[in-house]
Amino acid sequence: MEPGLLKSADWPILIDIYFFLGGIAGGAFVVATIAGFLDGQRYRDVVRTGYWVALFAILPCPVLLIIDLGLPSRFLNMLMVSKPSTAIGMSAVTAGPLHLKPYSPMSAGAWGLMVFSACAFVCAAETWLADRKGRAFPRVRAIAGVIGAAAGFFLAAYPGVLLGATARPLFINAHWLGALFLAVGAATGSAAIALVLGRLRGSAADMALAPVMRVTSVALVMQIVALALFIVSVRSAGSAGVDAALSQLLTGSQSVPFWLGAVLLGTVLPLLLQFGVIGHRVSQLTALRAALVLAGGFLIKFVLIDAGQATVGGPG
Repeated sequence: MEPGLLKSADWPILIDIYFFLGGIAGGAFVVATIAGFLDGQRYRDVVRTGYWVALFAILPCPVLLIIDLGLPSRFLNMLMVSKPSTAIGMSAVTAGPLHLKPYSPMSAGAWGLMVFSACAFVCAAETWLADRKGRAFPRVRAIAGVIGAAAGFFLAAYPGVLLGATARPLFINAHWLGALFLAVGAATGSAAIALVLGRLRGSAADMALAPVMRVTSVALVMQIVALALFIVSVRSAGSAGVDAALSQLLTGSQSVPFWLGAVLLGTVLPLLLQFGVIGHRVSQLTALRAALVLAGGFLIKFVLIDAGQATVGGPG
């Protein structure tokens, strides 16, 4: 679907939260699945925590979509629509005879959410059965893990691709938005796992914290690179509408939460703490680092979406 075919949309705060929770869920699930395949026994706490984080993070997402749609029955229209959507807004669901349209952005997102939710439930249930009932189903979990990891990658990156298909000046040339949202999902998902692990007692949980935070740091570096490439790709468009939209983010109304909150406190500071540049007893600051990463991840998505809506323009 060409970007010009999609009209500009207004994104309420519910959708910001949905994108944020979906990124956490996708990132945590992928980390848990990879940890399970690498060494399920050694990283048992990572696997267990990651799947439960993914499940609890994804549970509110369908509710948020249904609330935004206004009528629960409209969710069916997101799964099976009559024609390609002409707007990206969650309330812009087409009417008419229902049939599958996999190339519809809304339909693809809804199906991705359903597949991922089912896999998150299966993997969390399997870990619960193994822990509480002593009944493990490793093959079932492995299959659900592979399918869910693929859906998790999609769920984390999809909002960025979806935004790039709108006619907003800030997004229409933003070719790196999908990669940026994927990196944010990986960082926030692993940070959420670390935050929970930090509350658990035992040497196994303590040993799992270090590799999880290393994953978070790698994701943060990727996040910085993707953010820089996003800004460069948007600036290279060179039109007045795009420049005005980008200025909202870099020097305008969203510049303080962007630079101070999302970049400095939410990305750079956790990296400095991780590598011991700041502080002496860094190992005791895991909860702070994880909380900063989560706050920074939300702010990145929030300010980008808000700045993109601040300047109306482009085709549509």
